[in-house]
Amino acid sequence: MKKLSFLMGALVALAIGFTSCNKDDDNGPVGGNLVEDGFYVVGEATAYASLEVEGSAAATMSAGHNENAKNALREGMYEKYMLLEGGKPFQLVDKKANEQVTYGATLKEVVLDGSNDQPAITILRGAMAENGTLQVEESGLYHIILDLNLKGDLAQKEIVIAPVTWGVRGGMNNWGFTAGTASEFNKTTITYTWEGQELGVGAEFKFAYGGGWKIELNELADATDAKDPRYIKANTNLGADLVPGAGNITADAPGTYTITLTYTLKAGEIQDSYAMDMKLTAAAEVVDYTNCELELVGAGVADTNPGAVADAAWKWGYVLPAGKPTVEGTVYTWTWNNVALLADGFKIRTVNAAESGGVKAFDLGADKLVDASLVANPDGDIKVKEAGNYNIVLTIDASTEKREITLTAVTPAE
Repeated sequence: MKKLSFLMGALVALAIGFTSCNKDDDNGPVGGNLVEDGFYVVGEATAYASLEVEGSAAATMSAGHNENAKNALREGMYEKYMLLEGGKPFQLVDKKANEQVTYGATLKEVVLDGSNDQPAITILRGAMAENGTLQVEESGLYHIILDLNLKGDLAQKEIVIAPVTWGVRGGMNNWGFTAGTASEFNKTTITYTWEGQELGVGAEFKFAYGGGWKIELNELADATDAKDPRYIKANTNLGADLVPGAGNITADAPGTYTITLTYTLKAGEIQDSYAMDMKLTAAAEVVDYTNCELELVGAGVADTNPGAVADAAWKWGYVLPAGKPTVEGTVYTWTWNNVALLADGFKIRTVNAAESGGVKAFDLGADKLVDASLVANPDGDIKVKEAGNYNIVLTIDASTEKREITLTAVTPAE
């Protein structure tokens, strides 16, 4: 009986051993390096020459998001930020169980001119080809986008490679673009630094590359709207929590900052590879708004308003000046009375979107409304639900930099 029990135990142990081996095979160990199924960026140009290299799981691409569909996941779309050495080959590898299929492309340069909120850069684009390779000329950080065109809404199974120099866009530069200073190149990590960045209370910003917000993966010759739902777009920015396409990043306190953004090669979502640090190097001085002149601007400002003129800065509808503010202590007030508004967007800004009276250029939208019940959207531009006449008041408390907009409908005279 003891011999029989021993034999049965041995058989059970052997069966468990075989089961474990089969399970590992299904999970995809490659040369002793456990990697999950998915797409990977490997090759001489990267930190991992192949999936056989220990740690190559970090080279996996994350699921892609279509910026033009409210950042929804898009089936068959993949993204990866990757440090690539120029002049060396690399491939995209599709791993399924124990099989690997490598892809490359014949890449062509495509110049993006900044239209439709795209970055003003030259990208590489091509159709996926099995057993091919890819290559960039210059060493640096790149955004790699792969789309298998499962829905047939692209011209091809596409690979896009965009050179990345991160910049900041927001309150420190009136939503312009300020490129960061990059650390020395290596294949696993890079840090971008911005010194002397001035941000006020509640000032917001994002990281973006090339001065744009998104890249279009397809061309629509008959499109009349940049938001045409047929467009497939990839984010070229990092917002709150460093998530692509998320809301803005907000400064904790007014002042001058040194900001760093560090990329480290990792598996997971795009944001998992990034870390940000903000160091307050100097507290903000109280701003004197006494000579700061503001104006309403936008397609929602009716041209029938006395003093309204066409917008010369953004070419966006009409502007209506308010002049300098009234002052009570540290509180500054600008007033527009009986303004005719259309059911379209407008903002409050410094005259011509430029510095005014020693105050840096700024613009304010619906998020500063004390009561948003009269508008169609609580964020972005101010857009009244119904066209009509309104009183508009902006107050800024310079001691706290608190900014509030009051919008009141004017009751018609009986």
